[in-house]
Amino acid sequence: MNDLLLFALNGGGWALKPILEKISVDKIGHYYFSFFRYFISGIIAIPFLIQHYYFNGFPKIYKNNSKLFVKDVVIWGTIVSIVAIAAIMANYYLLEKYDSSFVTPIAEATLLIFNAIFSVVLLGEKVTTDMIVGLVFIILGICFIYKKHFYIKMKNFK
Repeated sequence: MNDLLLFALNGGGWALKPILEKISVDKIGHYYFSFFRYFISGIIAIPFLIQHYYFNGFPKIYKNNSKLFVKDVVIWGTIVSIVAIAAIMANYYLLEKYDSSFVTPIAEATLLIFNAIFSVVLLGEKVTTDMIVGLVFIILGICFIYKKHFYIKMKNFK
């Protein structure tokens, strides 16, 4: 498949997702939707996992060592799931409270900032001047989007 088409599918899907999530949390509530979304995703994933295992087996790094594979799946699956559920619950709470056009740009921009920080700290990736300039622009973007809410909070604070 053409990479450009895949980028469009990826971008369009991730752009549509928070809008659908906003509709869902407004109807169901952020707490229920947080867990049911992952539960349903797990059910949908099962046939894909079976099909992939049937045609490909275990990843080559495990050399068909099912115990090591299951151990890694449980450990990393648990760690990533805990982080993801905590993050998505915060996101759904914010979507229930504010408009998607407010929450999503700030959440996605914050994601980019933390991803850069964690990539450097945890993975040892290099920081470049271009990255720093880009992150500064992202932070400025967050400030522009959030400034109206900041002023409202300051007025209520007095």
